[in-house]
Amino acid sequence: MRFPLVLLPAAFALFAQPPQTAPLYTREGLVPLQGNRAKLLAPGMVLELYGQHLAPEPWCGQNAMPPAPYPSDVCGVRVMVGATPAGLMFVGPGQINFKIPAAAPAEGSAPIQVCVRGVCGAPLVMRFSAHKAYLQLHGGAAVHMPVWVDVEAPAPYEFKYPCFHSPGGFQGFELEVRRGAQPLSQTRHPEPPGDCSAAAKPSPMPLHLLYHFSQPGTYSVRLTGPGVRSQAFQSDWTDITVGPETEAARDEWLRSMAEKANSASPETLIGEIIPDLLAWPDEKALAVLLPLLELPAPAGQFARSGLDWFPEDLLRRMISPDRLLNYCSGRCGARN
Repeated sequence: MRFPLVLLPAAFALFAQPPQTAPLYTREGLVPLQGNRAKLLAPGMVLELYGQHLAPEPWCGQNAMPPAPYPSDVCGVRVMVGATPAGLMFVGPGQINFKIPAAAPAEGSAPIQVCVRGVCGAPLVMRFSAHKAYLQLHGGAAVHMPVWVDVEAPAPYEFKYPCFHSPGGFQGFELEVRRGAQPLSQTRHPEPPGDCSAAAKPSPMPLHLLYHFSQPGTYSVRLTGPGVRSQAFQSDWTDITVGPETEAARDEWLRSMAEKANSASPETLIGEIIPDLLAWPDEKALAVLLPLLELPAPAGQFARSGLDWFPEDLLRRMISPDRLLNYCSGRCGARN
């Protein structure tokens, strides 16, 4: 005996609904609202997450931009921060805006994961910090050569470089360096007043503009930031290794820098080449810098400000008095 096939409405809807594709997203797609790349997160921070398949298709008809208090579930979409759902401010197939819950860790790490109708994407384990900064050597480092340090600062702070028409702008961030128990003396130069330029971008810190590294070995670095309402944040002492370098290798590097400068954009000259030449301000570095002094602003102005890093007797020996006075605009020229 055959029985007629009967499909109940619920079963028909189940078969008719296409399977949900797992959400796709990466760490690079997670950014603070109206900010850049998210590095350190904190409770209460608002984030934008960009990716694919972040919402169900077809849409359920629920408000994709709900008002506060923000719900933890919109059309089957949830964003989990650890074991706690985030407040959803906007939900779309390519973007989700959400607020990190107050229960998220103030220090440490937690996974962030998007689930759509029970299908979850891969968790992103993110670092949380409200009061501590983290440092890491950017690339390699050698004596008499540039030393850049990556900075992860608590929100809303972010180190940007360059900020001004001078290499010496550090936005109130302070760096200490020691070798063993012996602190190094800073080669401090005047920091221009004012706020960081809006055109400046997040960047590593050019540690070599504050300290000269003349001996290979292990150095310890600590950063202190200005903080919110005078509550300074700080990093732990972080070890970096500065390797040896031969004079011939440095000469080859300077030759490549001079060649690169011939076709470099003003942004590359200001953000990389000119600061690098100030790592060990000797006669060879000044010879590479000299042609850049004639460039129009802003690169030429930035290069001329870099003369403050060179010894006075070297400047007098390699630059005529009238040109030196013109280049320095009363700064290094007045010292002579």
